[in-house]
Amino acid sequence: MQHFNRNHRRSGWYSWKRRRPTANLRANRDGFTLVELMIVVLLLSILATVSLIATDSSGSLALDATARMLAADLHLARNHAIKFNTEYTVEFDLNAQTYEIKHTGSGDLPVPKNNLAGSAADSDRYLKQIQIDSLNLPGQAVLRQINLKTSTSAVTDLTFGPMGGTGPVRNEDTVLMLTTQKNGNTFYILITVSWVTGQAWVDEIQTL
Repeated sequence: MQHFNRNHRRSGWYSWKRRRPTANLRANRDGFTLVELMIVVLLLSILATVSLIATDSSGSLALDATARMLAADLHLARNHAIKFNTEYTVEFDLNAQTYEIKHTGSGDLPVPKNNLAGSAADSDRYLKQIQIDSLNLPGQAVLRQINLKTSTSAVTDLTFGPMGGTGPVRNEDTVLMLTTQKNGNTFYILITVSWVTGQAWVDEIQTL
């Protein structure tokens, strides 16, 4: 009987000893470990960074979209000049931040239709205001300057001829600069128009 009790007590002691580390481990798992806290802090930092980038990119988005809208309208004027074998001019007003496509060749030919203008607009004019017609994106893009690429002379228009280019009257490329402000920084994007072909291309966004 004593032998049984000793064995029983010994068996119970070993069982308790085996269970004790498990119980301690379970108690330790009630809180977060240092590694887990570091992972949580890292994830929160990443989320905050992504949110900041998304906020800062709104100005860049407006700048890029406005530049591509303007380049598309330059292509439109060029295509009309080729189609009707005449001249079409894009006239810019930097103060009003507007531009207009006009037929400046001989004869009575139509201007392109502005499908985004709405019913209140003059159907005989293709007039756009940059900051209103740029899809109302956050941030404001401004047409800052228009210069000839080689001589750097300032100009206020672009005339496309029957062959699509701006020559022979203008025998150098034309560069348009759009800018926007974000968090105290000035970002700009360039649109270059070839005087030979009249094709326009949009460069990458850069910082002044």
